[in-house]
Amino acid sequence: MSYQVHRLNFGSVVIDAAMQIRGRAPGTTVAVPAQGYLIVGGDAPILVDAGYRDPSVLGSGGVVGEGQGFADQLALYGVEPGDLGYVVMTHLHRDHAGHLDKVPMSVPVVVNRSEMSCAFSGVQGLAYARADLAHLLDRMYTRGALHYLDLDYSGPVELMPGISCHATGGHTAGSMSIIVDTTAGQACLCGDLVYDVEAALRAQPGLTPMAGVQACFFGHQEPAVTNNFTTSVVQELGALKRLARYRFVLPAHDTPGVLDRGQLVGRINGPTIPGHITPIEL
Repeated sequence: MSYQVHRLNFGSVVIDAAMQIRGRAPGTTVAVPAQGYLIVGGDAPILVDAGYRDPSVLGSGGVVGEGQGFADQLALYGVEPGDLGYVVMTHLHRDHAGHLDKVPMSVPVVVNRSEMSCAFSGVQGLAYARADLAHLLDRMYTRGALHYLDLDYSGPVELMPGISCHATGGHTAGSMSIIVDTTAGQACLCGDLVYDVEAALRAQPGLTPMAGVQACFFGHQEPAVTNNFTTSVVQELGALKRLARYRFVLPAHDTPGVLDRGQLVGRINGPTIPGHITPIEL
C-alpha cells in the first residue's frame, strides 16, 4: 500500500543557528517551521507530531501565523481531529506535543515507552512542557488513549500496512522515526534527527567549509550531527547513516530532502510528498 504525506506548519520556532549543526558559530538566530505531517491514503489519516501549545513554552519564542492553528492545518485536507486514526509522536519535546489535548481521547497517541521515560525524568528540564506532560498523564489513565511501543526491545513495528515505526537511535533516547511507503519510494519522518538537511547530509562541514562552520568530521561522506541531542555522538551518526536507505527525508524543522543511493540530490518545497523535486547541483 502506498500513501501521500502532507506537510503541516504549526508556526515558527526561534533558535540559535548553532543548534542546527555542530560546529556552526553561535550568535545568529533563525526562525524554523514547527511541522507536523499528515499521512493519507489508508483507512484513516495519521498525524505525525502536533506542534507547540503556544509561544510561551518555547525557549526563544515563536510565531503562530494566520491559518497555522491545529484545526486550521488539518482542515486544509478536510480532516478534523476526531477523524484521525492515530497521532504518532517522533518524540515529546514542547514543539511537538503541544496540541495533543485537542485530539479526542478516543484517538490513540502512539509513543515509544522510553520517550515517556525521557519526558518525565527531568533530564532536559523545560524541553518538555509541563502542560503537555499533564495531558499525557491524563492519557496514561484513560483506557486506549495511549498506544505504547517498545521499539528498543521489539524492533520495528508496523502500525498499518506500509507504515512502520522504528527506534531512531538519535536526538532523544526514546525518539522514533516513521517509515511510509509512497509511490516514489519510502519516506522517513525523522523528527529532530536532522534540523538542516543540506548541512547535515551534503555540506559535510569538516570537508567542505561553510561560512560560520568549523571543521567537525573528516570521514568521506560523513554526515554532520545537530547540536541538540541526548544520545552519544556515535549513536547520532549511526542514526543519520540509516537515513541513506530511504528516498525521502522529512524533518520537523526543514524542507524535505530527496536522496539517491544515500546522496542528497533534491528538495521538495511543496506541501505534498511525493511531489515536485527541485534538484540540487552536485
